[in-house]
Amino acid sequence: MLLPMLGKTAVAKYILLGIFSGFCSFLFINSATRVIGLIMTGTFTSISKEYIVIFASIILLFIWVRRTLAITIINLSQNLFWKLRKEILSSVLKANYQQLSANKTNVHTAILSDVNTLIDVSLSVIDFFTATILAISCLVYLSSISIVLFSITFAIALIGMTVYYLSSNKNAQQFQKARNLENNFQKHFVSILDGFKEIYMEPRKGNYLYNNKISAISNESLTNNIKAFTGFLNNQITGQVLFYVLIAAVLLIFSVVLSIRPADTVSFSFTLLYLLGAIETIMSLLPGIARAKVASAHLMKLKKELEDANYDHITYGEAISREDFLNIYIKRLEFNYGDQEKSFGIGPIDFDMHKGDVVFIYGGNGSGKTTFIHTLLGLSLPSAGEIFLNNNLVSRSNYSTYRSAFAVVFSDFYLFDELIGIENADLSRWAYYLSIFELTEKVKLEGNSFSTTDLSTGQRKRLALIAALLENKPILVIDEWAADQDPYFRKKFYTEIIPVLKNEGISIIAITHDDKYYYCADRLFKMDYGKLIDETVEIGNTVLSH
Repeated sequence: MLLPMLGKTAVAKYILLGIFSGFCSFLFINSATRVIGLIMTGTFTSISKEYIVIFASIILLFIWVRRTLAITIINLSQNLFWKLRKEILSSVLKANYQQLSANKTNVHTAILSDVNTLIDVSLSVIDFFTATILAISCLVYLSSISIVLFSITFAIALIGMTVYYLSSNKNAQQFQKARNLENNFQKHFVSILDGFKEIYMEPRKGNYLYNNKISAISNESLTNNIKAFTGFLNNQITGQVLFYVLIAAVLLIFSVVLSIRPADTVSFSFTLLYLLGAIETIMSLLPGIARAKVASAHLMKLKKELEDANYDHITYGEAISREDFLNIYIKRLEFNYGDQEKSFGIGPIDFDMHKGDVVFIYGGNGSGKTTFIHTLLGLSLPSAGEIFLNNNLVSRSNYSTYRSAFAVVFSDFYLFDELIGIENADLSRWAYYLSIFELTEKVKLEGNSFSTTDLSTGQRKRLALIAALLENKPILVIDEWAADQDPYFRKKFYTEIIPVLKNEGISIIAITHDDKYYYCADRLFKMDYGKLIDETVEIGNTVLSH
């Protein structure tokens, strides 16, 4: 996953710097062992300018390489950090509503956990590669001292690698389990934040989540992670012990049995210590690489799911203007949650509305009102049926254009702190709406930002509705908008504001239970067990329910 984001040129640069770093370390080892050999044979009896220059050159080269490598790693990690975050969010913005709703926790965990795991590995990959180059160089140098000892060293290295391989699958499964547990933790963590009002009112809810969910996940994750990291630790200790035994054997046994020169024995042992250090570095980085592999797999899976769910590919066309809007016609529309025969659904529904219509929809809880609105808006894809906009069939290729006809204030609305998506707000309309919604003394527009959103729930809904109206869309959809307004303003909304909006050419679909004001609508529908029933009875200019 990381390679395409970095680019081949950048990767080649990182590899080259890693090779240089490992090579510098090997040059230092090689030069040091040569001088030790000269000292032991008694031939190093005076200060050697040649070796001073060699060591100084190696040290200066090492400083340059390590600093360049460190700066490169810093740039790499920060670029990766934001590229990964942006790529995930880009996929989120291209996904459809249904799929994103099902993946909220996965997205949250990906942003907060998986990305950081990959960044941590990106900071250590170069060290891993450098240690690998150093280990290979040490092995090559050891072979030049004694083929027999090199063969023994290589055999021991193979034993260590075999031990690691045999336990790596189990460790990988434990890291996979750790990632799933983290996902569950994030789910309940978000529940605590989003449901804090309810928890504050009834602390037993918070205690339940903490004691039965968070603590259970914590205990299971703690046990699992300790096992996973202990497995890698055992591998690391096994490798260290094998090399300590080898060094002891070289000094105490092989040097005598194979009649190896003292200088070569010291050089071999000295190089083995550096080789051991390189292998320890590699082994210490393996757990992070294993976790990164799991994180990368989850990111790729999430990205694919979000991309597969992108049914209209966000092909932005010309938005439907108020002047261009004529009608919406729905024929035999259905939507079902799940594939089971008894799963809840709506339909079949026939529905039409024309420019300037004010449509009210009411119904009991669970009757399917919100599901219908979500399907009408294109948030959820219908299971069957057809939707026509201006007598043109809405299909996968033009859903974005279709959705552009709607401005919406949901019952669980989110109020942004600025006018997003409106490049040049009409300040005169802003002032006018602010006046009729009685917020003139509460909120001001500073650039495109609101001076405050610290308002009552009813006032926040008014501000959200103003923002929706400034989008200049032909159809306004509101879900239980008046439920949080006081009686005075509720009456004003139905009897004064709705007529004003209608006169502006805005078509309105409202989910409402305010039966006292049903007469303010042109059309009245009842949602009952997933069926939309037309209850419009025209008496003059009024609408009554049966």
